[in-house]
Amino acid sequence: MTRRPRSLSTRLAAAWTALRFRLPKDRAAALAADWGLLLLLSYCTYYLINYWYRALNNVSPVYRVPFPDYAYVVAAAATLFLAILWENLGTSIGWKSVGLNHADRANQPLRFLPRTAHFALDLASWSLTAIAAALALAPLAGLGTLLYGIVSGSGIMVVPSIVLGPLGPWYVALGWTMAVVLALVAFGYACWWTARALLGWLWPGRRGTTPWADRVVRSQVCKSADVVCSGPPRPWWRTSWGLMTLLLVGVGVYVGWLTAQVNLATLIRRASSTGDYWQKLVTPDFKYFLVPEPDLHDTMLNGIIQTIFMALLATLLGFVFALPFSFLGARNMVTKNRLGWGVYTVTRAFFNIGRSIEPFVMAVLFATTLGYGPFAGCLALLVHTVAALGKLYSEQIEAIDPGPVEAITACGGGRTQILRYGVVPQVVPPFLAFTLYRWDINVRMATIIGMVGGGGIGRFFNYFKNELRWHEVGAVIVIIAIVVWIMDYISGRVRERIT
Repeated sequence: MTRRPRSLSTRLAAAWTALRFRLPKDRAAALAADWGLLLLLSYCTYYLINYWYRALNNVSPVYRVPFPDYAYVVAAAATLFLAILWENLGTSIGWKSVGLNHADRANQPLRFLPRTAHFALDLASWSLTAIAAALALAPLAGLGTLLYGIVSGSGIMVVPSIVLGPLGPWYVALGWTMAVVLALVAFGYACWWTARALLGWLWPGRRGTTPWADRVVRSQVCKSADVVCSGPPRPWWRTSWGLMTLLLVGVGVYVGWLTAQVNLATLIRRASSTGDYWQKLVTPDFKYFLVPEPDLHDTMLNGIIQTIFMALLATLLGFVFALPFSFLGARNMVTKNRLGWGVYTVTRAFFNIGRSIEPFVMAVLFATTLGYGPFAGCLALLVHTVAALGKLYSEQIEAIDPGPVEAITACGGGRTQILRYGVVPQVVPPFLAFTLYRWDINVRMATIIGMVGGGGIGRFFNYFKNELRWHEVGAVIVIIAIVVWIMDYISGRVRERIT
């Protein structure tokens, strides 16, 4: 029986699959961590050079020691070189955090000469990896430059500031654009094949193969627990990662002390002159608790009630929006194909971005666009609540027991049955506990965002503070403390019963 010849597309697909690679994520994460720590140390050094120079010379407090323009590039390259050197000749903080170590094929610690050779090869490997990544991204950069030139009216270009031709009439611009796009497609095809071949040689993805540097040196990267040591391990303060940790902590605290301009003498000297201020704070005046304040036309009681309901509304709406997003942000729910991975990545990015912006900042933005009042504060709490609860819910979904899910799947259950009987019963109690805890947090946040126009009791605090009415400020602080304590007690008892 004769075999039918394979088509060109089939052979290309087979060749593309043969060039697959697998970049070691743990080693890449460790290198990124070590590089970041050394960059932090280099910045601290730069800061201290400027600080000591200003202290020793009569110059302006904002004077900076002049460095050449390429100094930043040299610093980035030098710290990357030192990070790779540190990982190969010692145990870096990054490798210690992921539990990796160099060893020979017999799981014995790698000696100095093989480590030195591995450092040179590792340096070449990561440099070639960066070149391959640049090759893969070059066509996309050219396409982005082409779109920018068309939108901005600068002309047809694939490299910034190099115009291949003017836009002219629409048919001329269309012809130029089609020609450049076809050229970029051909260029991108060649670049992607070259990058994939290079990465497949450096970091092969076939089972049983090792990276290029390990193949040459005949070594392996394994877990630290698998390395057979001949003697007792060194104390942590005699290791490279321990010494570097001490150095980073010491330099970081010193630079932080200088950056924050900590002055203990001023703190001690002015502490004795604030007695009247503290005396007014500890003698609160609750005159406007039930009586409206003439300028604000409201009472403190209404302010704290408004704060509680702002937090309640933001929590309930946050629960409604975060619940469906949490399933989209759970790795074990959606990452079955490339579309699922895309949805998961976008959802997690929304969670991270939403949590990274404080409600205080969001309240400023919403108050500026929508006007001052509780509505702006409620929206600020809502956005942060959706992101925070979504992340907590999705992590809880990822931590469920897979047994019930597998049993329902084996019985032929569909997606709806799996969610209803295998996932939801496991996540309901922690979801309720997280929601109650978030309400407690929102009550505390609502008292702060009122100071920037978010309404609630914070409006009273901000007004009395600006008017230097410290007796009333003390009353607001007492009301906030009592309400937060009661909410914390109630939510804590309810969470104990739920869990």
